[in-house]
Amino acid sequence: MAKWCTTCDRPVEGDTCEVCGQSVEEPTREPMELKYKFFIVVTVIYLIWRLYQLISWLTH
Repeated sequence: MAKWCTTCDRPVEGDTCEVCGQSVEEPTREPMELKYKFFIVVTVIYLIWRLYQLISWLTH
């Protein structure tokens, strides 16, 4: 993940911003919220069910 200068609002390659000279920290990753994980699981279950229905419909 690229570093980002919040003052200049631009990506930075090194440890300091070339425009403003401010030091830039490594970005932190936040874990995904539980509601999005739940949404993904429910969507996969729904798609598997619809695939089962399609296969069942095609075989009859």
